[in-house]
Amino acid sequence: MLILALDASTSVTTVALARAEAGGRRILAEISVPSNKPSGSASEVLLPAVHAALGLAGEKLSSVDRVLCGVGPGTFTGIRIAAATARALALGTGSPLARNSTLDALAAPALACRPDVLAVLDARRGEVFARRFSPDGPATGVSCVKPAELSADGGPLVVGDGAVRYREDLERLGHIPQDDSPLNRVSAVGHVMSADLSPVSAEELVPIYVREPDAEVRRDLNPWGRS
Repeated sequence: MLILALDASTSVTTVALARAEAGGRRILAEISVPSNKPSGSASEVLLPAVHAALGLAGEKLSSVDRVLCGVGPGTFTGIRIAAATARALALGTGSPLARNSTLDALAAPALACRPDVLAVLDARRGEVFARRFSPDGPATGVSCVKPAELSADGGPLVVGDGAVRYREDLERLGHIPQDDSPLNRVSAVGHVMSADLSPVSAEELVPIYVREPDAEVRRDLNPWGRS
């Protein structure tokens, strides 16, 4: 089975091609495009990244058997762009959709290094999305808290752009890799490593909500749409 995985939940837009075989899942290609914009310029780079990954893997879009999309938590705009792109690709190819949490994808490569991982994403507004993982999967629910309020005993490996941004607050919890470590970046490869590939409908491919999207908060604060 040929898997096309994509994610735009963070400032890195990422795509991977992988083949599910009897012995596991083999990565064929990965393209990751960082951006200084919160949503990673996903609307501009996601489809070109898909075609670049297909080219690197020597595969055609028509050969894809599963379109796997990261559904957050993360930036609502990026998640929405990724979901819309995944739906369109699945419709065009006739491939089933699958979904996976961005925190699961972040934790997966780190779990190959340590059996206790705290995945932390920058949620903006001075908060982080966080979840703890063991080799058996998620060990806690998803939390959205201020970094100083996050707790974890036992000294887990703490990874993610939230861990980097709030290093001074979070180093008390466990080891944080150096800022440029690949372990701090969400990757489509992480989705391939961690996802349940069970098919879902297009209607089920929705963002994981941990709190209201930024646009909803701004609308509540300014209901008349004036500055």
